[in-house]
Amino acid sequence: MNKIIASVGLVALGAANVQAQSVVTAPATKWWNVQATVRGFYDDNINTTPDKKDQDPGLPVVPKTHAWGFEVSPKVGVAWGNDQTSLTADYKYSFLYYDHRPAGNSQKYDQNHIFNLMVNHAFNERYAIHVHDSFTIGQEPDALRRDGAFYTPFRVSGDNKVNVGGIVFNAELTPLLGLELGYENAWFDYADKFNSNSPKNNDGVNFIGSNSGLLDRIEQTPHLALQWHAMPDTTASLGYRFTQINYTADEIIGGPIAGPNPKSDIRDNRGHTLYVGLDHKFNPDFYGSIEAGGTYYDYYNIHETAWGPYARLSLTYVYMQDSSVQLGFQEGRAATDVLGPADTDGDIVRDAETSVVFANVRQRIIPNLFANLLGTFQNQDFKGGGSDFNGKSEQFYEFGANLEYQFNHHLSAQVGYDFDKLKSDISFRSYDRNKVYIGATASY
Repeated sequence: MNKIIASVGLVALGAANVQAQSVVTAPATKWWNVQATVRGFYDDNINTTPDKKDQDPGLPVVPKTHAWGFEVSPKVGVAWGNDQTSLTADYKYSFLYYDHRPAGNSQKYDQNHIFNLMVNHAFNERYAIHVHDSFTIGQEPDALRRDGAFYTPFRVSGDNKVNVGGIVFNAELTPLLGLELGYENAWFDYADKFNSNSPKNNDGVNFIGSNSGLLDRIEQTPHLALQWHAMPDTTASLGYRFTQINYTADEIIGGPIAGPNPKSDIRDNRGHTLYVGLDHKFNPDFYGSIEAGGTYYDYYNIHETAWGPYARLSLTYVYMQDSSVQLGFQEGRAATDVLGPADTDGDIVRDAETSVVFANVRQRIIPNLFANLLGTFQNQDFKGGGSDFNGKSEQFYEFGANLEYQFNHHLSAQVGYDFDKLKSDISFRSYDRNKVYIGATASY
């Protein structure tokens, strides 16, 4: 199963599933490159269906759907640069065919698209700018996350779109003092729209909002940081980040059908984050970054405020040739597809306190054989939603392992296994999923 990361966030950069990895690249002697991957796979739960014991006893049991299939995934990219400017861009297309039709699909296949762009420019030795953008159309949780967090841990059918872009300006004000000024924008658009015939909750009274109503949004995040170059390999920072989140679907998202119902924008909020940071290079092969602070949240449409912790950590260690380990952690609040009772008094699940931990290891076993291991853990504590939801939590686990053999610079083969598991305090959500695959990648 293809897994695409739609994020350029600190944690998500290290959390790409090993199934999607391929380090086979042609020598960097030209400004363009092409790559193609062909894989066969088996997936024992393509619809991320909850376990039988976790399904609603008031509804017919929905069996898990397993599927055999294949994936064809071409990719094209360009890279250009000189002493002042560098540009990289690529586009990846994935066609996945299943012998059983996924739920919500009219055909037995998925099509995914991902576009990436990155530009760096140094005006001179003191001033530089960085621009990035990533646009994804996909169905898997990986494709629809930003900054490492899963907003819905389920497969979501349809052409769901995520775009994350940003710009950062760096200035060296003095030899010891620097300034970073940046802005990031994230846009989410889910294919699932409101339908008055949407499924009902177990009591048959409250309906369930669409993914679009619950998750369509624009996140705007400007930030400002002062940087102190304490030592040649150490930089400390003091920063402020403002976040504005607007839910854009303008849909009814739940509640009693006969009465007034809350709409998407009831979840609108803004946040103010103060943090301190430290970047340090322990040696050329071991380096890390940390930010820690707190955020004040204002849910102004329901007149609620709250404080929460904020943290990011990333460590990279290249411990031998072609072998490395990455560790990361992220803490903050994130959107969620869980809503709660959706009462008209606004006591809904506003979002979730989200902790993400990942570890990614690449080990060279023999000159042409590599092992890749990935582990990701996410814990979410829901905020709001009354006694039935507030403080409840769920955990999402990802594990991936593969072996990759590189025949030469242009051709490799892979075999691997992925495991996903959701364990939730919320009824009718928990599931597990196993995937195996074998394939080959060619690059030129």
